[in-house]
Amino acid sequence: MEKKHPLDEVIRQLRDFRDARDWSKFHTPKDLAISVSIEAGELLELFQWRRDSHDLSTIDKARVADEAADVLLYTLMLFDRMGLNPVEEALRKIEQNQNRYPVTDSYGKAGKI
Repeated sequence: MEKKHPLDEVIRQLRDFRDARDWSKFHTPKDLAISVSIEAGELLELFQWRRDSHDLSTIDKARVADEAADVLLYTLMLFDRMGLNPVEEALRKIEQNQNRYPVTDSYGKAGKI
């Protein structure tokens, strides 16, 4: 029996929510990608113009959670619409980044090498 990942339940609930409202026809890959970007912009706006952005006590964590969740949910819907497994793709990308940014070349450095 295939082991279920917790994201499978999240995706199932997203589909149920979407389908109960007959919104699938609006969830094209293009529109989902646009929605990811819009929600990411709303997340960024919470940090805009802050000099104290490293001080988490000054950040409204509930608003960050809401906007970050919107980014995640639209991203999961995009994966689902494209027939991609988000866990497999995330693990593949982590491995790709490990090869692209070896510790010996990247340790303590920000940016591309």
